[in-house]
Amino acid sequence: MASTAENIACGGFVFFNNFDSANLARVEPVRIPESFEKDVYETESKSTNSSNSKDTLDYEFNLWTKHDCHGTQFQNNNRTWFYFGVKSSRPSVSVKFNIVNLNKQVKMFSQGMCPVFKIVPGHLHWERIRERPTYTLDQRGNDFTLSFLYYTPENSKAITYFAFTYPFSYTDLQNYLSRIDVRMEKRSVICRDDIYYHRECAIKSLEDRRLDILTISSYHNISMEREDRLSNLFPEKSEERPYKFHDKKVIFISARVHPGETPSSFVLNGFLNFLLNREDQIAIHLRRLYVFKLIPMLNPDGVAKGHYRMDTKGVNLNRVYLNPSEVDHPTIYAARNLIKYYHNSYQLPSELTDDLSNINLQIMDSNVSIINSTASIANAVRDTTTRLLQQVTFMSLDEKNRCALDSSEKHLLTLDLDNAAIDESEGLSKEGDKSENVTEVRTSDKQAYTAVGMDEIPKSSDNSGLYLYIDLHGHASKKGVFMYGNHFTDSEDTIACMLLPKLMSINNPHFHFTSCNFAERNMYIIDKRDGMSREGSGRVAVYKMTGLLRSYTLECNYNSGRLVNMIPARIRDGVNKTMNHVFVPPKYTPAVFEAVGAALGPSILDLNGNNPNSRLPNSQYRSLRGVKSHLNLTYVSNLSASPGKSVRKDNEDTVARSSGILKELETRLNDAVTGARNAIRSEGSLVKKCILRRGASFYTAVKRIKNSKKPRQTLTRRALKNHCANNVENSAIICAIKSETEAKPFLKAIDRYRSSRSNAGSATVSDTLEPRLSASNNKKSTATKTRVPSEETAAVRQGAKRLKVISFTRTFKPLPEVGESSGAAGETGAKVSPKVTRTCGKQSVKGAHDRAGIATRKAEWVFQAERSKKDCR
Repeated sequence: MASTAENIACGGFVFFNNFDSANLARVEPVRIPESFEKDVYETESKSTNSSNSKDTLDYEFNLWTKHDCHGTQFQNNNRTWFYFGVKSSRPSVSVKFNIVNLNKQVKMFSQGMCPVFKIVPGHLHWERIRERPTYTLDQRGNDFTLSFLYYTPENSKAITYFAFTYPFSYTDLQNYLSRIDVRMEKRSVICRDDIYYHRECAIKSLEDRRLDILTISSYHNISMEREDRLSNLFPEKSEERPYKFHDKKVIFISARVHPGETPSSFVLNGFLNFLLNREDQIAIHLRRLYVFKLIPMLNPDGVAKGHYRMDTKGVNLNRVYLNPSEVDHPTIYAARNLIKYYHNSYQLPSELTDDLSNINLQIMDSNVSIINSTASIANAVRDTTTRLLQQVTFMSLDEKNRCALDSSEKHLLTLDLDNAAIDESEGLSKEGDKSENVTEVRTSDKQAYTAVGMDEIPKSSDNSGLYLYIDLHGHASKKGVFMYGNHFTDSEDTIACMLLPKLMSINNPHFHFTSCNFAERNMYIIDKRDGMSREGSGRVAVYKMTGLLRSYTLECNYNSGRLVNMIPARIRDGVNKTMNHVFVPPKYTPAVFEAVGAALGPSILDLNGNNPNSRLPNSQYRSLRGVKSHLNLTYVSNLSASPGKSVRKDNEDTVARSSGILKELETRLNDAVTGARNAIRSEGSLVKKCILRRGASFYTAVKRIKNSKKPRQTLTRRALKNHCANNVENSAIICAIKSETEAKPFLKAIDRYRSSRSNAGSATVSDTLEPRLSASNNKKSTATKTRVPSEETAAVRQGAKRLKVISFTRTFKPLPEVGESSGAAGETGAKVSPKVTRTCGKQSVKGAHDRAGIATRKAEWVFQAERSKKDCR
């Protein structure tokens, strides 16, 4: 075993651990014959080569990663992240690495998660390992072991780097920002739509690393005055603060508060690259309307140390936003104060400002430069600047008092490059009594900012200088890209909060709107790892501090998603543009994460309908109003589906509020129904009669169509045919026939009416046969009463109708005519079973006639008319 603070030499291999974000603790070689005799419980093994690897393996090593805050009093159990390098002098040999002390991540690796690698020199881009790893869990369930194969490159000097996921270290960030600085300094400013870019250090971390903050906008509504140098912030005195902007709201985005969640850095990089695009019209509109404040890395110490979740003191920084300490949590302290500063439109109480007199002197100084880095604009407005400064210099004290509310006054002079107009109607007020209370009166646009208490949440964020807050994260278990928002009791606030995530699902194929969470429980749930509530997270704390509705946490899964959205075409692309739709979620890469960040741009513009190349007209919603209507219907349906459910179980007030909203909706619905009923009644009885008549006629027509259906008739005919073929055995149809000579004309009559049934579609064969039998029986009984001493009738079910069959007990000499049903029970009648005889009772005669109905009587009349015609002939 070998263990050093930097590189580790073991078994002829060198393991590198002396670079940013690396966290390898120690390495141990494993003897190949004993490598498969470990006492572990294997939970899953899906690697095709690992099962037979003991015959082909050349080397095997057990690796231990460092805990967060490893070797200090703040050491904790976070052990998911790993990052190391390895070099071998033996080319093209197979090596198996077992990382034996990771946190339990069965769900993530069971979904196909793979570590990443790159080779320097050679394969310089990060890529997932080609063979799926295996993992095991010990019997106690504490240590999770991840195993994967590695083949050494042919170049013996090459170093292969492995990481839990695509890394982005603190050094990578500084190099990336330095390249942007060089690119932006080379460009000259020629119009107001050009990019205003400023980078500064907000504060130093516990280990003296920079907390960079970027300011990006255009030169629209830029002010002569720079932002305040807040107390205990901005330690680099040589760095100037950025300029203030008039009537431009701030969008604040941060990332990497958890060091191991590297997808958040790629999302922010994608959004940053999109904002710095000079040609894209959407980016131009964004810079024209908003000021963007970006913090790329909130936990630089944790990132540099290779931590997964904590800072160097073992603190989850995303739980201390409510009351951060300048000493223990400097980066969150700086972020919170900046958010308050921009929320109050560049205003903070006096104790949070650093020497106001120096700021006033800076404004009064005639040597101050408007825009130091843009010489072309300074030359274009030199005369205007001189005139503005002269007006400030010669402004009397009485004029200042008319523009301010308190003793500490400043004037915010706006530089308008079109007409060089001066806005002298803005006053600033600073109060030292309460650190959270700010009052501002703006006479130019007649907006008043009211006091905001620490313990109460503002009801509206319309007067806030903030427009949007997003904290970017990575996620291990839940698939896809999604957002967490705050919970609101008001339906309009809820729809406003849900709007941006819904627009993201329209602008990005990998965003899962159905995975977004806006529950109240998600605002106050306590983490199992550290026992701290999410009430101290950035998303919830910003809402409690400012009342901002659009305060979100954006989460990206490390591996993949559940679905892929169908993205509509943009307006200028046309609806017929061919788009390559991918229906299987891909493995997430930095390019996928950057595309998510780039999709934030058009989604923000879609919030207010300012997107010049929107996808909404080609979507199923057609417009922003359609999206809001869809969200409103979804919200109402979800509220109606679970009226008694509370998102936070221990909060009874939430249940009462939900039930009250539901009762109000039910009352409105009842009122609407009552109004509709009254409107119908007021129309008079004429409308009712018309409706009833039309309904009756429609019912009659439908009934006729149903009665004339051929399949029903075919089934009836087939059933009757089968019964007639078995005339004696099926005694329920024909109880008795006099003789064989009378059976032939009887069957002929049946065939005759069977062929003519198409002319009388509404009457079936059984309906036609029944009146003929009954009519013949009535005629014979009235003519000669002595011929029928007794008779019995049987009612037989045939579908929905009943077939009536007459049976005679005595014989008759005269032969019946064709179609007559008179006969005597002779030899055939003697074969009738006693069961059938008991069934054919006199009481069934009346029941058969009653059940025949109107259709049977009509068929009987038709038959009698035809019979009379034959008699006349």
